[in-house]
Amino acid sequence: MKRLVIGLGNPYRRDDAAGLEVARRVRTVESHQRMTSSYELIDLWEGADDVIIVDATRSGAPAGTVRHFHPLKEPLPNRAFSSTHAIGIAETIEMARQLERLPPQIVVYGIETGDITAGTTMSPVVEEAVMRVAKEIDDA
Repeated sequence: MKRLVIGLGNPYRRDDAAGLEVARRVRTVESHQRMTSSYELIDLWEGADDVIIVDATRSGAPAGTVRHFHPLKEPLPNRAFSSTHAIGIAETIEMARQLERLPPQIVVYGIETGDITAGTTMSPVVEEAVMRVAKEIDDA
């Protein structure tokens, strides 16, 4: 079974780098870091049996909150994943659904951001969430 982690984010917008950092830190799963959630992700996950996508969210929850979404069961909440990416992950997944190119298993982790101003240092609460998610993926 091929597992794949895809981390999304912007390394120059502080907490928005959360997904990238999770992908960088996992050790037991093939991982990729992307600054965009464009339709190219559909090709990236081609052939994978189990895909984990990690991205920053801005839903109004406290910074560092981690939520799991299961897009095979229901569409992603578009508002939570409004980000600095050109095409959001919700749109990418829905396009893949229409093209019948979703992987057999897909989970999206959303890590709630706090500070997305210019800079390269994540807030401590988001950094802790990144470590927790990376460990959860490695331990699965």
